[in-house]
Amino acid sequence: MSNVIEYGIRRNFVVVAVMLAALMQLADTTIVNVALPTIDGSLGASTDEGAWFVTAYIIANVIIIPLSPWFQTLLGRRNYFAISIAGFTVTSVLCGLANDTTTEIALRFVQGAFGGGLMVPAQQIIRDTFPPKELAKSQSLFALAVVIGPVIGPTLGGFLTDNLTWRWVFFVNLLPGIAATILVMLFVRDPEKPRRIPFDVFGVALLAIGLGCLQYVLDEGERNGWFDSTRITLTALAAVVALVAFVFYELYGTKTPGIALRVFRDRTVWGLSIIYFAIAGGIFALVFIQPQWTQESLGFTTTLAGLLLMVRAGVLVMLYPVTTWVTSQAHWDMRWIAIVGTFVAGFATWLQTFVMTTHTPFMALVFTQALSGVGYAFIWVPLSVALFKRVPQKDIPAALALTRLVQQIGASVGSAYAATLLDRGFDSSLNDLASSVTRHSVAVASAIEQHGSQAIGVLSELVAQQASNLAAVDATRFFALATMAAAFLPMILPRTTTPRVAPAPVPPPLPPLRGELEPLKEPALR
Repeated sequence: MSNVIEYGIRRNFVVVAVMLAALMQLADTTIVNVALPTIDGSLGASTDEGAWFVTAYIIANVIIIPLSPWFQTLLGRRNYFAISIAGFTVTSVLCGLANDTTTEIALRFVQGAFGGGLMVPAQQIIRDTFPPKELAKSQSLFALAVVIGPVIGPTLGGFLTDNLTWRWVFFVNLLPGIAATILVMLFVRDPEKPRRIPFDVFGVALLAIGLGCLQYVLDEGERNGWFDSTRITLTALAAVVALVAFVFYELYGTKTPGIALRVFRDRTVWGLSIIYFAIAGGIFALVFIQPQWTQESLGFTTTLAGLLLMVRAGVLVMLYPVTTWVTSQAHWDMRWIAIVGTFVAGFATWLQTFVMTTHTPFMALVFTQALSGVGYAFIWVPLSVALFKRVPQKDIPAALALTRLVQQIGASVGSAYAATLLDRGFDSSLNDLASSVTRHSVAVASAIEQHGSQAIGVLSELVAQQASNLAAVDATRFFALATMAAAFLPMILPRTTTPRVAPAPVPPPLPPLRGELEPLKEPALR
């Protein structure tokens, strides 16, 4: 493996290329969501068809992520990364030009496939561009993209949709994509030469079926009543059968597995997979809930709801030097840093539930958003440092791909369960509140007197608004507590500290050998 460490302006260009690619991919997971109603109306898609604009992208994304080490070996890391960026950019522009639902869904699937090849090479490249002593610095930079990308997506999507057209949600990737592709081809170097390796057709087919069915269940389950739906039940069964068959085939049925599942024997890899699944599930569920609550209960615009999330991202950027310094301390255990960061993020969200009403002002939420940003600053970086420190170099591509896949699945599970809690919480709260609305209530009598024949409509709207707020509060509290509980999972990882080496004691001076002349002493002055 050749040395690809860079310095000076060359390193800066590599970092810019990697950050642009990562930000495009991560922002695109959320940027389309806010524009869905507009896209549906423009293309004449139903709500169910419009949901596939997001579902198709995510399904392709999760299928490609575990295959990225194979593509890197075959094509070379630089070439595969550049192809992924260029393909993502081109399909993004084509998505913006689409004029019918079928074409849009197909293009989103292809875009997701190219997007799946961005994150794993990006993290490897930025790691190898810095010397080993600057591991924490490289991972702190990458963490900025991981946190900022999903946050700027809704803000940017809302701004572009409100002020231009929904097509700019896709066109916005053009210039960053071109710049990133050129910079990668000019400045990124391959640590190893490409080489031919067998393609595990049967294993990849099982993986694609299993992950595709699983992601479909997670995205469409709540909309179709989960296992009350025959289609969801059969799809979930197909996912289980395909994934179990895939695991047995990769471990025992082939001599050339396409996915290196055996890296799960490493305690760091399986431990991080559990941690990423739990923490990503909690955090991304909260990111899913908050914009809905601020827009539906508080009446925030999409842009204002996004700006609230940007408070958290701004704190993370300001703490970048602190995060780098803390995670650079070789004698500090990264597990405890991740524990503190995760607990603070969950605690900040729990505090927020005490100010969540239908009239909460923007500034009342700034403190808890900033505090959660402090927590996020110390979650992903120490965990990434732990991976690179403990996993053997030859296993890092597979370890990154698999832990990234588990993180993506955890985020999907968290978001799906959040949607379920919101829907069921709304129904439960609506029934409870509606049963208390009677003519004997002073508030109801006052509303009838004030609004006359329109009182029923006004009361129904108020009750629905309160029910929506209560559902959001309960769901937020649940995931805040779940995040705090998951905070202690990093203790399953091995220690990451470098033991202090005590300085060697200075030996006493040796006595002069026999026969050796004593040093002459100067005569004392009289």
